[in-house]
Amino acid sequence: MLISFLLTLAIAQTSKAQSEWKADELPKLFTGNAKAHIEGEYLVVESNGIPNHKTGEFPNADNPNSIRQQNLKFYIPLHPKRAERPINTPFGPIGVAVNGIPFFNQYNREGQDAVRLEVFDSCCGHPNEFGMYHYHKYPSCIKSPFHDPKGKHSPLIGFMFDGYAVYGPNGENGQPPKDLDECNGHWDAVRGYHYHVTETYPYLIGAYRGEPVRQRMGPPR
Repeated sequence: MLISFLLTLAIAQTSKAQSEWKADELPKLFTGNAKAHIEGEYLVVESNGIPNHKTGEFPNADNPNSIRQQNLKFYIPLHPKRAERPINTPFGPIGVAVNGIPFFNQYNREGQDAVRLEVFDSCCGHPNEFGMYHYHKYPSCIKSPFHDPKGKHSPLIGFMFDGYAVYGPNGENGQPPKDLDECNGHWDAVRGYHYHVTETYPYLIGAYRGEPVRQRMGPPR
């Protein structure tokens, strides 16, 4: 009986992953240089990788890289599939913010804590050696006093490549959730399973809770 209940709960949590919006509403969530549309079972996000906010001056004494225009095209599954176990995130893009800027995981290219060891601009981003501007943590120029209203759930800031949404730090009671799993995610009745950013490690997500789409040129197979 207990196993049957847990299986039913897991299915319910997975099927409600994006219940906050209808599929045709998802493209409207993206801003700046990001353009999005629905293509089959995917939300497709295209971007030139240029932020819609001010950035630091690059290159600089801490970062020898310049911000360069990109040709980004990401596929986000509309119906996330919960993985049997957490899946480690790769280096490079692991998701995309609502302004079309990629999220990277918690590591720098040496495999160390990027947030603790790297230097970011005032919007919490920086470019890599390929000129790709990206975030390793909660991007301060996406949030605002209106983005984390007192006593309410933080708004959406983007999606990971497993299809699950990423929100600011606060849960339904306006406080950071205390039940986040190792992936930095949890479930509620409105949003289903979703991730929250945290001030401490791993900052964005610790791992994929769902099965990520492998990103490449053209539709994923």
